[in-house]
Amino acid sequence: MSLKNYLIIGALSVISFTANAQNKKVWASGAARSVFQQNNLKTDGDTVTPKQLNSGHALVDIAINARPNDQTFLHAMVRVRNDFGGFWGSGVTFDMRQLYLKGLVKNAVRYQLGDINYRLTPYTFFNNQEELSQHQSEALNIYRDIMRYDMFYTDDNTWRQQGASVDFTLEFSKFIEEIEVNSFMFRNRPTDFGQQSERIFFGGNATLVQSKKVNVGLNYVDMMDIKGTSRSNTAFHNPVITGTTDFRFDIKKFELGFNSESGISERYTLNDPSVSVLRDYFYDLNLELSSKKNLPALKLNYINVGPQFRSVGAQSRRIDFGTQNLMYTRYGNEQVPRPVTQLDMLQDASLYQSQLSTTLQTFAPQYDNVQPYGKATPNRQGISVTAGYMSKKKVFDIEATYRMLSEIVGQGSDELRSFSVLNANGTLYIDTLIPSYKNELELSFGLTNQQTERSTTIPQGNIDLKSLLLDVGLKIGVSKDFAILGNYRIINAQGNELMNVRETSGEIIDFQPFTTDMKQNQLLIALRYKFDAKNHINVVWQQISFEDSADEALSKFDLNQFGIVYSMHF
Repeated sequence: MSLKNYLIIGALSVISFTANAQNKKVWASGAARSVFQQNNLKTDGDTVTPKQLNSGHALVDIAINARPNDQTFLHAMVRVRNDFGGFWGSGVTFDMRQLYLKGLVKNAVRYQLGDINYRLTPYTFFNNQEELSQHQSEALNIYRDIMRYDMFYTDDNTWRQQGASVDFTLEFSKFIEEIEVNSFMFRNRPTDFGQQSERIFFGGNATLVQSKKVNVGLNYVDMMDIKGTSRSNTAFHNPVITGTTDFRFDIKKFELGFNSESGISERYTLNDPSVSVLRDYFYDLNLELSSKKNLPALKLNYINVGPQFRSVGAQSRRIDFGTQNLMYTRYGNEQVPRPVTQLDMLQDASLYQSQLSTTLQTFAPQYDNVQPYGKATPNRQGISVTAGYMSKKKVFDIEATYRMLSEIVGQGSDELRSFSVLNANGTLYIDTLIPSYKNELELSFGLTNQQTERSTTIPQGNIDLKSLLLDVGLKIGVSKDFAILGNYRIINAQGNELMNVRETSGEIIDFQPFTTDMKQNQLLIALRYKFDAKNHINVVWQQISFEDSADEALSKFDLNQFGIVYSMHF
């Protein structure tokens, strides 16, 4: 066992002893899980790829929480992991998973040092949801929740970074209620003491709250290299500044809201004339109408995001399609790279990233070709309408969004691409309709239909790409603690697109043809037993079939997976 492992174990032992001594000032928390998978890949004529792969691991995240006084809190978590197949300690790893300190100064200024979850707005600093996540039934969440836990992804779209943050509030007695001020600084890249300078990401916002119905804000972020930390004389910069407004009005039984965000960005590299300077602006306008009883809701949105708008903190993606999946990385007699499927996107953490990217990363148009970088996707303008409804007795709820977007400037042609997207999802609570049934009984669905079109005078410039996702989920509560979960999902994509090829600076230098005729079908059935609210076990079987007849190099394959997943939080 390495010296680092001995030091970690020793530190935990000392902290544990201190915890017992100080009682309530120090306590332990954490999580544990065990996962076993048996995977089977079937491909016609394949005599090279192993037909069956078994894998699994067990791990424990042990956190020590300390509160030495009422204004200071310390959290340190160590992960102990054993991949199945390692014996006598050879497969065991020890890692510091997270460490942070936070506190309060004079009951006024809050601070945090170390690992921090942070976000601002969708155009400055925001962790957008990954593809196919518009609708996730409980069955699909079994593996997705594990991946998100490992990557520190949260439901509030924060990025996990390392650095420091400070925030405070100024309260007033007249005219305005308060001014909220937040600031942060994160280390994005260390220096190599050669040609790579130290890179930081910093910024913050100030929000003036006039009342519960009126507030305005100012946001600023910048990714920059610190000159002098290496021998390089160049320095990357990407400042973004935006303003926000939020107004609320009561109209009889409804609440009317208007909020907006607009701003400018600049991307440049000092002392490097070969890198183009990119400057642009955006604005985003929202109108919301909702019932005070949370029944019907209607939202209207208009966006205009310039083609040269760049924001590292908002345009960084969760999934990097430039990487390759770990399970059955290659297949077929030719051992071609196996394409990323919806199953991989649910459970392969190696496809995901936690670092911010200074470039517009590769995306997969068959999964999302409309706004692959979230609302901050450059060169987009148009409107969207969202309507939602929940029945009074919670028998069902439904929400649908329709987006009509287009390019602002043509890329490779004067003609503009047009985009349309329909998202819909809902849940029927059947147990509410059957009072005699005492356990959960739910049926859910999700639908996403995307289309990209462009007609030009040159046939090579014509674009027609369609994709469809249809998802049906079922939950049957057999008893209070035991449930049967199921999900069936279809993903089809057909057509062509011209993918942008960009320089490091972000300028388009070429176009790469893309053609697909993809069909995916995934069936998942799971048995879940809950020992308590934080302790449960799942037995999962799923099958996925993949075919893309537009790519002759890709053979059709079926992937079967049997798994046992045990999760516990304490």
